[in-house]
Amino acid sequence: MKKILFILLSVLLIAGCGKSKKATLKLNVDNLQEGKLVVSILDISKMNVVDTLTTNKKGEASVKLDLPDDSPNFFYVSYNGVQIASLILAPGDKVKVFVDTLGKNLKISGSEESVLLQQVNSEIEKGQKQFDSLTVQLLACDQIGDTESSKRIRYELGRLYVNQKQGAVKHLVNNPFSFTNIPNLYRQFNANFPLFAQLEDGVYYKQLSDSLKSKYPESAYVKVLDKEVAEFYNQMELSGRFSNVKESSFPDIELPDNKAQMQKLSQLEGRPFMLLFWDPADNAQKMLNAEIETIYNQYKGKGFEIYSVCISTDKAFWNSITNRFPWINVCDGTGANCVALKTYNVTALPALFLFDKKGTIVSKNVFETARLSKAVSSVCQE
Repeated sequence: MKKILFILLSVLLIAGCGKSKKATLKLNVDNLQEGKLVVSILDISKMNVVDTLTTNKKGEASVKLDLPDDSPNFFYVSYNGVQIASLILAPGDKVKVFVDTLGKNLKISGSEESVLLQQVNSEIEKGQKQFDSLTVQLLACDQIGDTESSKRIRYELGRLYVNQKQGAVKHLVNNPFSFTNIPNLYRQFNANFPLFAQLEDGVYYKQLSDSLKSKYPESAYVKVLDKEVAEFYNQMELSGRFSNVKESSFPDIELPDNKAQMQKLSQLEGRPFMLLFWDPADNAQKMLNAEIETIYNQYKGKGFEIYSVCISTDKAFWNSITNRFPWINVCDGTGANCVALKTYNVTALPALFLFDKKGTIVSKNVFETARLSKAVSSVCQE
């Protein structure tokens, strides 16, 4: 009996050790005869090509893909530079994909995660189209001075943001162990504003990290989520420090302005103000300054001020750009080594902190113009 049990355990052990980290992918691309398909894997922040396939005369191709670990991973299929299928593949998956050369009429079987990802991507695309449509309408109304319509559209944009966030949270609650929550949490509401960027959003990253870690502890994505959670907690700790410092309600900064005069952040104590970190080499961040200028001009009469920290080693270039901006512009020319970055735990640019008159942080990284203007208006009225 013991001998039989030993043999059985040995067989199970060998079977477990030999578990394949492969997934099978079969593609059928409508009306594509002997075309080239590129299959790529997402390596956290970059795409790596893993194979190039040639379809037969029926548009069919298949491949066995090596997965880097035992957890699900993101794969993408492209034709002529157009992404036609997004997939989440796990070891042992046998997936069939039917699609056309434009990525339309996509049908997936053999992978529940991939089917769910298709639904998520569809919701994200739908939300982006709604945002783009409302933005075009808002621009047209602003140009002709239709303030009533502009106000209505800004309200609709705010409602769209709330609806998208509620939908993403509902997806997380209903699918706690799904990797589709990763693109959902990291999605952008617009080019400058992530859907989940407030301090209180850290709870969602932690919820997802804890869920995925219980099933896939070695996943590279789980490790990234852990870092994200740590950053949120660091920011929360920083926010707590703002309210606990007795002499000043926020950590002070002292840097030279564009006239070589030292400027302290603490000189703004008692006033509502914005602390902005940015890089002048990025055109989008230069445009952000122009949008902020409109808000500044609207509220400077109510005591609102800006302390803008440029992260650059080219002070001449920075000076040529910031001469037009009437607020406090500082730069020490040390770039990423600027001590102010560490003081405020800034890990990505741009970064924006909005303080009330008591020196308490009330908003962080609000880049959408309408929402930022509303936040500034609120701190100026307190």
